[in-house]
Amino acid sequence: MLGRLVGEDVRIETSLAADGVCAKADAGQIEQVITNMVVNARDAMPEGGRITVRTDAVMVSEAAARTMRGARPGAFVRLSIEDTGTGIPPDVIEHIFEPFYTTKGKGKGTGLGLSVVYGIVTQHEGWIDVETETGKGTAFRIFLPVSAQAPSEACAEGARAPGGRGCGERVLLVEDEDAVREFAVRALREGGYEVIEASGANQALSVFERENGNFDIVFSDVVLPDRSGVGLVTDLATKKPGLRILLASGYTEQKSQWAAIREKGYRFLQKPYALPDLLGTMREMLGPRETR
Repeated sequence: MLGRLVGEDVRIETSLAADGVCAKADAGQIEQVITNMVVNARDAMPEGGRITVRTDAVMVSEAAARTMRGARPGAFVRLSIEDTGTGIPPDVIEHIFEPFYTTKGKGKGTGLGLSVVYGIVTQHEGWIDVETETGKGTAFRIFLPVSAQAPSEACAEGARAPGGRGCGERVLLVEDEDAVREFAVRALREGGYEVIEASGANQALSVFERENGNFDIVFSDVVLPDRSGVGLVTDLATKKPGLRILLASGYTEQKSQWAAIREKGYRFLQKPYALPDLLGTMREMLGPRETR
């Protein structure tokens, strides 16, 4: 999946620890973190380059913890995503995890990618350290607490439990952030849904017309580059009464049009959302499978 995201001019390498140390984490959310970070690294290398995904077990001392924001001493699993790109200027690095902050051009992202990563890592009681040099690349190092438990296949299967699975229902997914869209498409398809994706409101309208409105549910981001997601889904629901609507956003402040969402009674998922939450909400909205 990452290979398709980065293209032929970017090489992905891995250097993974073989010592069996584990972090207690939601596999789906960590996959979303890696996808977001790799896409961000790709965008920092317009002429191509190399991305290295690295894992290792580290012991953070009190002295080392004082050099990293949000850090604490102890045993951690460190996940690093390193690129050979343009680096991050000093005046930008202080803002990179802020919601809606982006240095990309209009229509090339909402600035929620790194804030979603930050939210997931914080929920896992970890932190992110950034090393960068202009013109030489950037390394994002994510620290997650070590778990005493061994990896459990049951945990991974639990995220795809039958109660949350689809039965071929058709989903129109509208999301402009490439990494988030790839994550959601893969999760829903593996969860038993048929998914058609769109990267913006105008494309979603075209897809809806092309498919003659043959969708059971629309799952859209609230903040889209070409139009409000709330306005989009309202138009689609007018075209097809009874169409189920699910919205998502990183923040429920003014930009998320929270008042309009509540007024219209639309269901809402807060980003970053966990895989079980997404599948469970979908199943709940669509009703019991045996009745369909």
